[in-house]
Amino acid sequence: MAAGTIMMCAAPAFAQYSGNTGQVGSFLSSAANWLVNILGPGVFVIGVIMVGLSLAMGDQDAMRRGCYVIGGGALIFLSSSVLAILQSLTGH
Repeated sequence: MAAGTIMMCAAPAFAQYSGNTGQVGSFLSSAANWLVNILGPGVFVIGVIMVGLSLAMGDQDAMRRGCYVIGGGALIFLSSSVLAILQSLTGH
């Protein structure tokens, strides 16, 4: 987690160093789109399948995990809307 924080803090410095922020912005935008449109729904579907199997086997913690899956799915599918709201608030 600390390494991720350091990388997020270092990314703007590298973008300014290279002098070409268009390529960095394009890369970050395409990476975010891939995470939200490809990886996110795939992980959500796998989570729903795992919770369904746990419920079928009578696992006591399956409902709790189901709530986590629903919350994570909402976060994944609403992330582009939240980003659009934040961008409109900041004027970008």
